[in-house]
Amino acid sequence: MAKQPATKNGTSRIRFIMLDAEIPEGDLSQITLAIQNALKPTTTIVQRRLPAQTAAALQNGVQEEEMESEDELVDTAGEALTEPVEVRPQRETRTRKPTVPKVLELDLSSGASFEAFAGKHAPKNDIERNLVVLAWFKEHRPDEEVTANHVYTCYRAVKWPSGIDDFSWPLRALKKEQLVMSPHRGQYVINHLGIARVEKMGAGS
Repeated sequence: MAKQPATKNGTSRIRFIMLDAEIPEGDLSQITLAIQNALKPTTTIVQRRLPAQTAAALQNGVQEEEMESEDELVDTAGEALTEPVEVRPQRETRTRKPTVPKVLELDLSSGASFEAFAGKHAPKNDIERNLVVLAWFKEHRPDEEVTANHVYTCYRAVKWPSGIDDFSWPLRALKKEQLVMSPHRGQYVINHLGIARVEKMGAGS
């Protein structure tokens, strides 16, 4: 029996070993091995297990990381498959080129001549001149379909200044003011408001 000395404040441990063996004479190796095995301390392996919730959380975290990795791969593949958008150049704004008017073969003398009609009303600007031309055609040539060429011909007949870059702009302005109507494209007819405007013109005004 072996007895370990006891400490004052610690604990005492006593191990009692009893060996009873029959061995051949002179063979001490077996008894020595038996004594060593008896004196070895017993080692207990303790396996600690994680709680079920912690294990589940870790497993879910791994799955989420795998899913995020897969999503990143899908997004990257989608970006690679996306075709670049073509940027079309803006079209240049076309500048409207005014039509050059022409002189027409018109009868401006028979009956009440246009020259006498224009002298009576004495227009002062291109807006008034266009109204006078349309009024004369309305009263003395009602069947004539008046265009910018008709106005230009009257300008040339009475020697009004005709060097206008856009000769038809007064007609468009009169149409916008609703003094003139346009039954067809490029054709103009004065209305009652335009006639009243012409009647107010005079040589003495």
